[in-house]
Parts: sequence; structure tokens; C-alpha cells
Amino acid sequence: MSKNFSDMSVEEQAALAQQVATVLKDNDLGDVKVEIYREEVCQLTQTEVKGRTMLKAKKNLPSFESAKAERFKEAIKPIIDGVEGVDVAVNAMIGVGDQYKTITNVNTLESSDAVSIEHTPGTVMLIDFWATWCPPCQRPMQHNQDMLTEHGDSWKDKVKIIGLSIDSDAATVKKHIESKGWTKPIHYWRSKSDCSDVYQVKGVPHVMLIDTEGKIVFKGHPANRKDLVKDFNDLLAGKKLEGVEA
Repeated sequence: MSKNFSDMSVEEQAALAQQVATVLKDNDLGDVKVEIYREEVCQLTQTEVKGRTMLKAKKNLPSFESAKAERFKEAIKPIIDGVEGVDVAVNAMIGVGDQYKTITNVNTLESSDAVSIEHTPGTVMLIDFWATWCPPCQRPMQHNQDMLTEHGDSWKDKVKIIGLSIDSDAATVKKHIESKGWTKPIHYWRSKSDCSDVYQVKGVPHVMLIDTEGKIVFKGHPANRKDLVKDFNDLLAGKKLEGVEA
């Protein structure tokens, strides 16, 4: 049963914060600050100020400390699971040169069941983080559709282009892609996945390009890759991506 941090008593909030701090310390993360703060919002068209009390404890680790991040996630899960208004996350920063880490707890647009986005050895995969409400995301998504329309028959299953929406619900995404005719890419909705934190996606559009061996070879704005078709073909041929350093 879910509960809200704002609805807890001051004593309960303090106790939960102490539990979080203890788990951090037990996992060699005692330097992470645990904060309780007040968030207040007032819409421009309204006079009422709405607020809530939040708990936050966040840190990014280098990729080689991914095991530590995973241990903490397992230890903290039973303590904060189901509590809204708690933002506790320790993630290993994964970037260019690192192996792709399977994205979990996303949904397809047809089902609410949690699924994963896995990389298949021998394939090149592009993951495009985007949103229906993001104007700069629309052109790259159309480009994804166009590339697969033109080259899909030759690439077959060796190239996968995945749209990963950060929208607030899957129904909105499904309606949008159907209206646009973007049926060629594989579409997912982020749902409850922590993939944006794991991969440090601060804004959209944001893409990741993964080579045939599962290594991340590019991460950033899609406009920074001028010829993705060439990138796909080069990677399929075992060539290194031009203009990118790990």
C-alpha cells in the first residue's frame, strides 16, 4: 500500500530519513547528504500555493562502482518502496566506452507489464529518449521512421531503433505515434524505470548508440551525429565511430 511522505508525522519523516542514512553508511556511502525539504508550487493562473514535503538523497558514482550502486538499491528498496515524495538514488554513471546496462521496468505501449530493453549481440541499437510534448524531439523521431523505411529491408534485424518516451502515460504516446505514422521504430514508455538517472539523461531528445558488442559508442543530442545511416553501417562492418572518443 502506497503512502505519501508529506502525510507522515514529523517523527515518522525523521525516522525514515535516519533509516536511509543508515543504509547509505552501511554501503560505504556515508558522505551522501539526506535532506528533508519543502517544495511549493503556484500555477500562474491560480492563487493557491500547493506544497509538499520531500526527502532526497542522491549521488552519482563512476561506472566502475556499479556493484556498490546495485547493492545500495537492493538494500534501500524495502525501506522506500511505495512511499511517494522520496527521491533516493545512487547510480553508477554509464557513458561512452562502457557496456550497455539493460534498461528495466519500462512498458510497451500495449501493456502495463514491466519489460526490459536488452541488447542482442551482433546488432546495432539506437535508443532515443523523447517526449510527445518536446518540439525538438519530433524531427529526430521522424528521421528514425524514415531511416527504417528506406533501409529496413537491408538491415533486417541487425539494426534496432527504439523510441523511449518519458511522457506521463503510455496512452498519450501511442496516440501520438499513430497519428504521425511512426510505426517502424520499437516504442516503449519509461514508466517507473530509473533509466534516466542511470544514463544521466537530463533533457530530451537524447540518444544512445550501442555497437554490435554492446558497447555505448555515442551518447548525446541526435543532431551531433550528422549521418546515422553511415554510423549504423560502419558499426555493422566492425568500424569505429568517427568523431567520438571514450
